[in-house]
Amino acid sequence: MTDTNLLTEEQAIELFTFLVAAARTQLDDPCSYASMRLLTAAEKLRDFITAGVSPEAQLLLDSTVEKTEYAQIIMNDTESYTAALDELCEMVARYLVARSDLAGGPSP
Repeated sequence: MTDTNLLTEEQAIELFTFLVAAARTQLDDPCSYASMRLLTAAEKLRDFITAGVSPEAQLLLDSTVEKTEYAQIIMNDTESYTAALDELCEMVARYLVARSDLAGGPSP
């Protein structure tokens, strides 16, 4: 992995301020909004870094766009929203396993 800045200062500050504001807003919002705000932050981060990642990471990020958009639409349907988040977690887990070669098991 190369050391590359994936965020501009402006993007980093935007994400930081979103997270700080979301933390404060969450005190007054229903508990279920925390998940939505974290998903929004993940979308922002994905959008900021997509152009600067490896081709493999690009595939992962691109493959999550439709699922995160769908999850935001169905947020009030708890069962469907949970299923969509579970699918996103599985997508990320498969990527991480493949990237770290955990699927091949321990080396001899």
